[in-house]
Amino acid sequence: MKSSSTLVSLFFTALILVLVKPALAQEQSASSESATSYTVNSGKNRYRYTSNTNGTEFSIEMRGKIEVSDDDRDIKNMSDDGYLEVSKTVFGSKRTIVIESLGGGKMKKEYYEGRTLSSWESSGKAWLSEILPEIVRSTGISAESRVNRFYKQGGTNAVLAEIGKIENDHVRVQYANLLLQKPVQPSEYTSIIKVIAGKVDSDHYKAEFLRTNASRFLQNKESATAMLAATQGIGSDHYKTEVIKKALEGESTTPENIALVLQTAGKMESDHYITEVLTSLLNKSNFSDATLAELIHTTKTIESDHYKTIILTKALDKPNISKAAYQRLIETVSDIESDHYLSQVINHMLGKKLTPEILSGTFTIIGSIESDHYRADVLSTLLRKQGLTEAQYTSVLNLCAAMGSDHYKEQVLHKALTNSLTDAQTIIVLQTVKSIESDHYATEVLLAAAPKVKNGSTTLKDAYRDAARSIGSETYYGKALRAID
Repeated sequence: MKSSSTLVSLFFTALILVLVKPALAQEQSASSESATSYTVNSGKNRYRYTSNTNGTEFSIEMRGKIEVSDDDRDIKNMSDDGYLEVSKTVFGSKRTIVIESLGGGKMKKEYYEGRTLSSWESSGKAWLSEILPEIVRSTGISAESRVNRFYKQGGTNAVLAEIGKIENDHVRVQYANLLLQKPVQPSEYTSIIKVIAGKVDSDHYKAEFLRTNASRFLQNKESATAMLAATQGIGSDHYKTEVIKKALEGESTTPENIALVLQTAGKMESDHYITEVLTSLLNKSNFSDATLAELIHTTKTIESDHYKTIILTKALDKPNISKAAYQRLIETVSDIESDHYLSQVINHMLGKKLTPEILSGTFTIIGSIESDHYRADVLSTLLRKQGLTEAQYTSVLNLCAAMGSDHYKEQVLHKALTNSLTDAQTIIVLQTVKSIESDHYATEVLLAAAPKVKNGSTTLKDAYRDAARSIGSETYYGKALRAID
């Protein structure tokens, strides 16, 4: 046979589900190897629980606001609609306590054995005294008055000590929130956070506590750090993200706290939630270059090329990106397997004027693009938006020549010829024509170059004729030469 204390604990395992959504009426039932079944029904300001464990039935019904005595062993007061009924039946032998408000601070307390009204003073009072302390710590009954009592006795530490004795996460958080309504000093926030983070197992309740009190905690550097550190103890990426996004709403986030955010994000499993956190961070205005470099590095933990691209392109929109940040970005982009997403990031990157060193790193990445379609797209962007030296121009067109498709080679070279080129750059284009096997496409490039060559130097014309000699078809060869004669 189970004790009253054990049965009360069983009750509150189920009742917690009711307390989460007290406005909704609901019924639940469950069973386990110990042959326990329970039913919970809740409505507005009313809770009812029944359980059956190996022949022992236990039920509690509550209504209204109930206040317990200072020793937690008696009911001291009730709201005018207050009502408490506790009943236990063991193999047919039933005991019941009924306490209800008569209004005006008066109560009626009754004790029944079976259906027989028995003496309250000799039996009922003692049984209530036995079971009430566990009920109080498990339900949140009289939580406000109890927090007031403990706070008056020993301040924040006394309330935290009581929270340590509570076994129910919902009630722990209820007490903590009530504590924070007291004149608690900001210097005490950190200890409150650490106690709740250490005691509360539920990700839902831990996150709820941190989010609810975020505006208070973020006013203090130490408690803000403690809040974000506590977030690392939340298992669910969803709940972690909720807390972090709340913490990032203000403008007082320190570099140390941002480092904690990035550390937490880097340990998340969900690419979706990592992206949410990093996006929230990128939306902040007080953003240092060192932070940007570290954030870009954190994207290496994202497996999805899609999500990685979202963050990297958004990071590239930040002004005055440093060499270190660009180098981190090049390292991260190298991990992208999809040519589609790789070209998206590179094209976004090429939207800004890049230093020769960063451009050199970009050439290496472009060389890893296997798709001629996407490589041609990136090379066209590069030729259009970046002022290239002769050596860089040679590197770009070497990347073009390495493509397998003559169609895409022609596209890139044609795009190059639409720019204002020096004679040296034009010669590089003409030399690249020799890598095109298709007489049709080779001729198309030469015809595009012909107007500039026709009015150009002898060296330029010699380079043109040399390129034309790679054409096997007499028809196309003649067409190309006539264009400059």
